[in-house]
Amino acid sequence: MDFYWGLGSGGGGSMGFYGSGGSTSGRFPEFDLNTNWAAYPSTSSTQQGRSRVNYPPECFLPIRTVKYGGEKVIDFSNPLAIKLERERAVQAMTGREKETGRVEMDFADWWDKWPGQFDPYMTSMETYHAGGMPWREAIDKYAPRKVVRSNMNVVDHSYGIVDICRTSEDADGGYEMGDGWKHLLTESILGTASRFFYSGRVFWLDPDGMHIYKFQSSYGSAGKFDYGQAKVNAMFHAIAGNAIFLSDALNEKYPDDRIELLKRISPPTMDVAYPVDMFVRKPAQIWNMPVERPFGNWAVLAVFNYINKYTDNGREPLKFTTKLNAARDLRLDPNKEYIVYEFWSKKLIGTFKGTFTNPPVNPYDVGIYSIVEKRNSPVLISTSRHVRQMAFDIKDLAYDGSQRMLRGVSRAVAGDPYQLRIYVPDGFAAKRVELSEGLAGTLKTEGNLLTVDFTPATGKDVDWKVYF
Repeated sequence: MDFYWGLGSGGGGSMGFYGSGGSTSGRFPEFDLNTNWAAYPSTSSTQQGRSRVNYPPECFLPIRTVKYGGEKVIDFSNPLAIKLERERAVQAMTGREKETGRVEMDFADWWDKWPGQFDPYMTSMETYHAGGMPWREAIDKYAPRKVVRSNMNVVDHSYGIVDICRTSEDADGGYEMGDGWKHLLTESILGTASRFFYSGRVFWLDPDGMHIYKFQSSYGSAGKFDYGQAKVNAMFHAIAGNAIFLSDALNEKYPDDRIELLKRISPPTMDVAYPVDMFVRKPAQIWNMPVERPFGNWAVLAVFNYINKYTDNGREPLKFTTKLNAARDLRLDPNKEYIVYEFWSKKLIGTFKGTFTNPPVNPYDVGIYSIVEKRNSPVLISTSRHVRQMAFDIKDLAYDGSQRMLRGVSRAVAGDPYQLRIYVPDGFAAKRVELSEGLAGTLKTEGNLLTVDFTPATGKDVDWKVYF
């Protein structure tokens, strides 16, 4: 079963389920525009609204596709086809103003310039827009909470139409890395890196299928990810993309550590990352995400070791480490000192100024670092809720010097243990914590790191104050 969570233009999420058993057949949970947009609908599709089957013959091209099994292709250079499509889109979206979810556009080469077009002078981009804009306009007017998601479209075709763009071709067939692999993690990484500059500017990136345990794809591949592979895959999608698309089989009980991965990567936020070493390594192994909020700025850095290589003697696994320039690589002030905390190991790494060298990352592993400016007062450097540390759950944050008090507001999940990680400079010591909702917190200090633990009883926001 495939599970999908993505950002909409208004910052909300959209969810849906695709098929079953990881299959790509029957992907029509909403008003899917994969097969029944460019061609006659497949028999597996669930029709909602008017079907295109009954469009007049002149709305279709006098040829059939080679790549897509000989399907007949609609001619969006024909004004009649555009008119009927607009009516169909309005009918489909009317009455859905309160619904979330998505509609789908598929590969741009379904709209290549074909012989026999009604208007032979229209380009493939023009016909693509002619077919897509009726849906964009109908959604904006009648179902504004919905999003349009495209499947690996040519990027410039999607301007003004698409909210979420898939950046690989069905990358739900396994893990393997290396040149020539298809439908695997490799393609997600390469496709997402090459489109990073569009993320948050033109559309949100969807790195496509992700596995955390058991995969069973429509391409015939099946197997299980070990924890390291699952962690790398999940963290890549959580940092590099803005849509979470789970393609696992989900037909047996999953290990607790895989469920924990899902908890810590969803939902996505509006922040976007960029590949630091895109022109140095293929695929890029370092992704940096600047985070800006009214109450402060920080960065979330991900350093990946995608594969399992060994040293020349063949005995020791080859770990990955690199030196990063604060200004050039991380967009930080080279004259300021920064604190670094790693999410999964729950460790305070230390501080740096000018350059940062990450701790060695083991094969099939990733370091997720929160990088926060050091101050002369206690500063929140991480939380346990989400790998985009603090970006999702912290709603407000401030330090009151007169009371020597750090306060904040955290989004809570009922029953989910929650931890604040606070850097305490020399000369400060934690005295007590006050929590709303009658909650009790536990303080623990180790060196300059203070942790505050509590478990929310409800999903209400938690106001907290730590006094020093």
